[in-house]
Parts: sequence; C-alpha cells; structure tokens
Amino acid sequence: MNPHALVIALQLCLASWSSQGYDKAYHQSLESGKPLLVLVGADWCGACQVMKRRVMPKLDEEGALRDIHCTELNLADDQELANRISRVNTIPCLILFTKTENKWQKSELVGMHNQKAVKAFLNKHTSPAVATKTVQKRKR
Repeated sequence: MNPHALVIALQLCLASWSSQGYDKAYHQSLESGKPLLVLVGADWCGACQVMKRRVMPKLDEEGALRDIHCTELNLADDQELANRISRVNTIPCLILFTKTENKWQKSELVGMHNQKAVKAFLNKHTSPAVATKTVQKRKR
C-alpha cells in the first residue's frame, strides 16, 4: 500500500463521527434546515466515551446520521454553552434540534443508550410524519 494512502486511511479511522465543532454544525444546520444532534458529555465519563467511540460511529457507518449535522460538546470545557442549549443534569445526553414548518424543536435522550435505542430516538424525531403531526397540532 502507498505510504500516503496508509496515512490517509489511518486518519479516516481516527476521525470522530463529529469532527466538526459545535459552531460549524450549528450554522450548517441553520443553513440546510437539517437536524442538529449534539452529544453532551465529558472526558471523565465512561458512558459518554462509549457513546462517543462506539455507538455514534456505528450509527454513522450504517448511514443513520447521513442527513443530520452532528457534534459533541464537552461539559467540562463549555458549561455555559451546554446550559444555553439545555439544562443538562445527566450525561451523556443527546440533544436533537429539528426544524418543523416554522420553528425549531428540541428533543433529548438522557443517559447511556445502545445503537438501537439511539436509532429509534432519531427515527422518531426526524421522520416527516412526526414533523407534520407537530405542525398540525399547533395549528388547532
């Protein structure tokens, strides 16, 4: 194998499922209207590391995060931002922002969850039918 190709392959393997920072993911989400998924955790939290290094990359590999802008937020590094987007009391915490017809809606999945549970959470809150029902309920 070409040494340059090997270096690139290793870098891709080491790349996080959320290689973009919060600000970039936030702005891309606003511009595209696609959901924004934030994993709030901490380096010292074992469950957070499992979510970050095992669960989320597996979801990314299978395409479950394809139409979602993803990022992570280290609670120890940016407590102020974490408090601004949600009152996070338990970590890990997945916060999903989805755009309905005329506003952004927030959903949270708190605690350690496996790939199947996170995928069900994402499917529940990103399906077009859910967004339509939310808009219809609000119009009544």
